[in-house]
Amino acid sequence: MQDFPNEARWHIAARALSRMIIAAGQQVQAQEPIPDAFYALADEIGRIAGDHNMPRGNAGEIIQTLGIISVMLFGPAFETPYIEGFSEEAVIRLTRCPLYDGKFQELATPETIRAACCAYLVTVIGALNPGFTLSVPFSRCAGDEFCEMVIERKKG
Repeated sequence: MQDFPNEARWHIAARALSRMIIAAGQQVQAQEPIPDAFYALADEIGRIAGDHNMPRGNAGEIIQTLGIISVMLFGPAFETPYIEGFSEEAVIRLTRCPLYDGKFQELATPETIRAACCAYLVTVIGALNPGFTLSVPFSRCAGDEFCEMVIERKKG
């Protein structure tokens, strides 16, 4: 273990988790309910956020916490300079994605990757604060130049 620097360990763990997320995304794409693995991961993320007192009371706080945890899990490719967060709505935009790059495109179609990503995000947002929901109006997997995720308070 000593032979692997911390950055290499992080890269290996992020790659393994990404492959697992994409594999589970195949079930989502097949119109099956979101697999339990996504909910289990989301529950753990919710616990991590709670254990470390990470803010998640409004959309702006949720998106900041989501960003921090996603970088921890998937690596620095999830870092983004564009985050806009307000109380009721927050937007994050990614121009690069650790799931949608060359090494994973050989394992799954863009549609499968999009299904996996959306399942991850929807379940995590629900675990961080069930009063909020997520939409993904733009995604690189669907041919857009960037991914855009919008978190907003549930209506009604």
